[in-house]
Amino acid sequence: MPDYAQIITHTSEQTLQWHGLCRSNPGRVSRTLVLRAGQRTREGDNQGDIYPAIEAVKAISMIRGANNPAWVNLVEGGIADALCKNVPEMVTFLQTLLGMPQELRDRVTNELPSPYFTPLEILCNAACNFQYPSTKTDRKVIAALRKNWSEMMDRIWNEPENTLRPEDSHTRERIVVAQIVARLLITDPNFTGILYEPSDLTVQIIARHWKYSRKNSDMRTTSSILYALIDPSEMHPRQEAYFRSNGLDAKLSQIIPKILLGVSPTVHSSKQQQAKTLLAAFAENLLRSTGHTSAHQLDLLMIILHVARDRAKEDDAIPEVTKAALRSTPLWSALFRLLKKSAKPGPSDESDPEQEKAHRLRFMRSAVGVAANTLHDASFDNPDQCEPLLRIWANENFFGALEETIEILITRPGMAMQLTRLASGIETTVDKGSPALQNLYRAQFPHWRIIGTLIRNDIKKQQVAGPPPPYILGQIAPPDSTVWDHAAWQCFGSLQFRCMDRTLCGKRGCENPGNIACMCQVLKYCSEDCKTKDAKDHQLACGLLGLLEKIINEVSQSESAPRPAGTASGKKKKKSRASTTGSGPASTASGADPQIDELD
Repeated sequence: MPDYAQIITHTSEQTLQWHGLCRSNPGRVSRTLVLRAGQRTREGDNQGDIYPAIEAVKAISMIRGANNPAWVNLVEGGIADALCKNVPEMVTFLQTLLGMPQELRDRVTNELPSPYFTPLEILCNAACNFQYPSTKTDRKVIAALRKNWSEMMDRIWNEPENTLRPEDSHTRERIVVAQIVARLLITDPNFTGILYEPSDLTVQIIARHWKYSRKNSDMRTTSSILYALIDPSEMHPRQEAYFRSNGLDAKLSQIIPKILLGVSPTVHSSKQQQAKTLLAAFAENLLRSTGHTSAHQLDLLMIILHVARDRAKEDDAIPEVTKAALRSTPLWSALFRLLKKSAKPGPSDESDPEQEKAHRLRFMRSAVGVAANTLHDASFDNPDQCEPLLRIWANENFFGALEETIEILITRPGMAMQLTRLASGIETTVDKGSPALQNLYRAQFPHWRIIGTLIRNDIKKQQVAGPPPPYILGQIAPPDSTVWDHAAWQCFGSLQFRCMDRTLCGKRGCENPGNIACMCQVLKYCSEDCKTKDAKDHQLACGLLGLLEKIINEVSQSESAPRPAGTASGKKKKKSRASTTGSGPASTASGADPQIDELD
């Protein structure tokens, strides 16, 4: 906190005195911390002594390591219970100087920590020092927390104080509850059950702190705990064992409504408004965060959407999250902006360049995975929302972001499959969509860098591993199968050729008629100027477009040809749901499989 906002409540001599008392008379310290107005201890201490006493306790709690006899003595003297009671009861006395300018008075007031922050911070220091197996001292602190937890959370939820303000001085306040919970879940897995109780407010508080986070530190800490409560695979082994043995999986859907309430504008907001606010908060936090934190925000979004989809029948608030994702322009705008930026190194919370790169790659994969899964699920659950979703994607430059990252993406495991799913889903929606949607997507193409990169990636794969395995109707190839590398460029090529008006200039955005043929004979330009401007990207695919056009024509003829009696109808089966890790089904272009000599 800046110097101008410091509050002088005691002298340095008083602090020194209480440091000594913490060691010589811990019971007196504990009795002092719970004093109310007008009360005194038998030693004569009053409420004014709380400030130097709690400062001394805080200093002792910050000593790291198992050997901290001063803290052990304080706990034996009842300090844990006193601190827990402090959280619901502590108040701040603010006296300002006469004549202090109102502007300065407001700044001081806005930067003041909540009155319950210091006792929470001390309890957090104790939690961060928990041992395993827990010591006698640890068990006393845990017992005090469990006994007083509900009352503590009630105060924090009902009186957020300045914890929701943007000043840097409140960053640690938004972290402290999540940090205590993180340590409790590992040291005392039984504590997990408290968080799933309908009356408990912990998840709501952490979600609200996440929503109002401003720094990587508070965003990462709060989102990590929310993620660990939703995804059992990310839980600590001791927490997961308790979770599964006590049947908490059946209560998993209760966490999402708690998160929705935590981010809700008011406790009376509709479920639709809660869901919209949640996704808007994701958009804001994604744009504020960097590196590892950005990737983790996206992980949390993916697991929430995953649970919302799987548990849709268990709570009527959950389906609203899925529906809101189909209409959230801020969310998709943030995702595609960050996807484009992730192609190059940028600001990060990592000092190691390799770690920074790994986080960028994880973000790329997750962003494409979210898009592919969202469109895939919407095509079955909310088909009427597919067209509005694709409108948002086009307006927020999805293909531009994809073009910037395609060379990196296609080398990542499972990405060829996800890209195939995307292209196939987009083409199906555009093909069945309104003329307005078809006109919008006509303006999105061509994207030669995407097509060229996908084709050349398949060539490299075939040079190493040979031709892809034959497509088997009704079977889904594994995510790492080379069939997806082969399918990706066919599906994107089919999408592009279906959307393009090939009577117009081949340069994207130009609406003039084309009359100057390119050497590939697949497209024409309106002028040498457009041809020259397009050459850098078009040359990546130019020599391969004849083959692409041939294969797409063969696929189209094969799909439209009548089938003999007793053969497969050619209709696509309903796809099974895809996981958030990048695996999942897709339809592929099922035409001829060109050999490597054809591709060359």
